[in-house]
Amino acid sequence: MNRDLARAVLARLRPAREPSTAKDLRQFGVGEWQQTLDWLIDSDLALYFLRHLQIANETGIIPPQTLCHLETCFKENQARWERLAEAFERITEGFQGKGIPFAVIKGLSLVPDYCGDTLLRAPSDLDFLIERKDAPLARQMLETAGYRLKRSSDIELQFWKPSPKMPTTSDNPYSVNTEPLVELHFGFLESAHRIPFGEPFSLEHVVSHTWRGLSFPVLNDTDAFLLQIIHVFLHITTTYWMKLCWLLEIGSFTSKRSLDDDFWSKVDLRMQQFPGLTEFAGIVVSLVKTVFDSPVPKIANNWVHSLRASSRLWLDKYAETWAIDDHPYRRSGFLRPAKLSLFLRQQYIPDHQLRREVIRQELFPWKRPDQRVSFPVDYEPARNLRSRWARGTFVVNRIKFHAGSTLRYLGEAPLWCYRVNRASRRRLT
Repeated sequence: MNRDLARAVLARLRPAREPSTAKDLRQFGVGEWQQTLDWLIDSDLALYFLRHLQIANETGIIPPQTLCHLETCFKENQARWERLAEAFERITEGFQGKGIPFAVIKGLSLVPDYCGDTLLRAPSDLDFLIERKDAPLARQMLETAGYRLKRSSDIELQFWKPSPKMPTTSDNPYSVNTEPLVELHFGFLESAHRIPFGEPFSLEHVVSHTWRGLSFPVLNDTDAFLLQIIHVFLHITTTYWMKLCWLLEIGSFTSKRSLDDDFWSKVDLRMQQFPGLTEFAGIVVSLVKTVFDSPVPKIANNWVHSLRASSRLWLDKYAETWAIDDHPYRRSGFLRPAKLSLFLRQQYIPDHQLRREVIRQELFPWKRPDQRVSFPVDYEPARNLRSRWARGTFVVNRIKFHAGSTLRYLGEAPLWCYRVNRASRRRLT
């Protein structure tokens, strides 16, 4: 990924675009766009970017090959959404038929408030919030519909639909053949996260939402915004990556509602009921501002000011570099910034011993990696050999990723500690 090109694309997507953006994009050649296409697609910004160029009548400022690729992605995504719509309708009707209370979260629940056009998104899963007690019945319904349990934890059940080709990290996210996962959530903070926090979500205050003539329950506006905050915060602190489209969509929402003081007062009051949530919002809003320079409501300044000095330091020194990085599964540079988010995560684990344990586990994850590379089930020996080769390559790349990002963390750690101590001394004086 070419970072200069990535930054030029992000500048193009900002609400107040810089006059020099179009000129900057013309400076990049075909090779640089080829290097950056995976990042653009992984971040789920590709179709947003295409739409912006089309509206501005400036598709000619990128190479024809790149434009053709993006237009093909859009056409494929149209076909994929037809299939997703059918699956989504069957699942929601299944919940309603079984009398299972639920709410659609993320994805389609964000249209149109966060995303004006469904076809600009390429969801990898369909997400639903249910009550834990209904999990067995919901699982039975999904298994009857052909889904199988893929993963379970204390906060969710994850299902996939068996197909001749299992999902892999290299699948085209816009292809009609790329099956989405179905995730049933009971909560969002796993015990393994070690971040103490009371969750604000329930199914008591859901509202009806309509998409393509289909009605289904979603979280109310306040809870939907808080879920986006928690979702992004957890990706920052407990994984090594996030989709930048999430920040773009939050920025779009805050921009549209920036003058709605009544709404933001409700959000702020709701956050006050859950210690820590105000800081989470301050971090996410600051990152939205850093990457997309989106307008934010006045009250968001209070959230940012509530941040501890170490969190503000991380946002100032590492946030932009971390946010623009390639997906961890991509073969990119060696000393990746992915694990620099651990500097932020440790600020929210109050127990010193647990903090050390979490950092050690994240820096040295001695465990068998998930099997994310596969070939058709009815493989021949040659295919089996290719599958083994692909899996071996995947494992080697993961080792390189962890080794490089851990070294980057360890190299930055002394400077981070120095900066935190200096910031603490300044606050005392």
